[in-house]
Amino acid sequence: MQTAAKRYMTLICVLGLAVGCFCIWRFLSCLAGPWTPTYIGVFLVLVLLSWGCCCLPLYLREDCTVDLSFISVLATVLLLGPEAAALIKLITYPFVVIPSPDGSHREHFLNTSLRKNLFNMGNHSISYFLGGLAYYAAGGTPGDITLPYVLLPALLFIIMAMLSNVVVILLYFVLTQRIRIYPTFFHMFLTLIPSIGLSAPIGYFLAFLLNLPDGIWLSLLFMLPLLLARYSFRLYLDSQKHQQQIIRTLTAALEAKDEYTEGHSQRVEHYAVQVADQMKLSTRQRTWLSVAALFHDIGKIGVPDSILQKPGALTPEERAIIQAHPATGVRILKQLSGYEEIIPLVLHHHEFFDGRGYPDGTRGDELSIETYILSAADAYDAITSDRPYRKGSTPQQAAAILRAEAGRQFHPQVATILADMAEAGLLDRPDTNTQEEPTC
Repeated sequence: MQTAAKRYMTLICVLGLAVGCFCIWRFLSCLAGPWTPTYIGVFLVLVLLSWGCCCLPLYLREDCTVDLSFISVLATVLLLGPEAAALIKLITYPFVVIPSPDGSHREHFLNTSLRKNLFNMGNHSISYFLGGLAYYAAGGTPGDITLPYVLLPALLFIIMAMLSNVVVILLYFVLTQRIRIYPTFFHMFLTLIPSIGLSAPIGYFLAFLLNLPDGIWLSLLFMLPLLLARYSFRLYLDSQKHQQQIIRTLTAALEAKDEYTEGHSQRVEHYAVQVADQMKLSTRQRTWLSVAALFHDIGKIGVPDSILQKPGALTPEERAIIQAHPATGVRILKQLSGYEEIIPLVLHHHEFFDGRGYPDGTRGDELSIETYILSAADAYDAITSDRPYRKGSTPQQAAAILRAEAGRQFHPQVATILADMAEAGLLDRPDTNTQEEPTC
């Protein structure tokens, strides 16, 4: 890790510790009500819910999780104040146990680096503190959840806390991975909106229930349907992951048949996503392009090895067989739910911009820009990879081919961007070294 990143993490740790201590002092000395059994019960329920929600994340992707923790955070802010939310987070964080994305192990305070733990705790303290300033500035009063007066303070707390969290994490990635602030900031912020936006009303209802005479028991019963909904959603996500694993297994089996194509799909994905980033495609477009790149050659599973590995020129009959692999891939994907978006990309990734490609001879604007990106990335990897009958070309030689075929085989803009990146040395394979990253 670079020195600047270490100093930045240390700064967040120190600021977070100072802010956390201030929040604890302010809550215990100024905000906490009389510690009656009911008050203690409410506090303990919020502690329990905060811990439980953090321990039950749902992985939409390996780098994207959704959990119910903001429900308890907002309920705490509305009932006890932002300072109490920071205090409860500091209490519960060391005891949170989170399963890894693949379920092979569990991550907790003791098997995670101290710097990462302190950084995350500091980030939460700072986010809740700054969110609390916005909450109080809008006239928020802990314990007063009267509608509609509570809506503006709650909304400002949510926005400020989200912004603070994203900025702290983003600056870390800027220092460690040299990513661009734009559009990464908006992507990270928009990623948080569905989870927090949908959980915010539930947080209010939880606070409302806890204010009732039997609120502690009502709130615990209230969480049971949410746990059931979470369980159902997890089953759905698991089914989607199993489908992806099936396709990945088929792709790996295909590439294992030929040492010259091993890793081809992963490289095509890497190149395609880089071009999409340069062209500022939307997050949705980049996501589906990434999936399509991984699965674009799945139809070759039905092509005989004698044709795939033939060192010489193909006969017309053999060429017709191999040109049928996009349609075969589409037939495979149609048997699985959730892949409708990538079917046009898989079917047409061998089309040419001037209409000379296959299977349909479509041209120009008849195809999406994502299809042309996938086509160019696929061709670039083929050009630069070794084959039984030739040695792979250099990136500079591949760039020259891309420029020569711009407007013919390739989309002119896509070909130019890909060639520029190749000549600049920006299409090297990504670093496979991993390091622990902070969490939002």
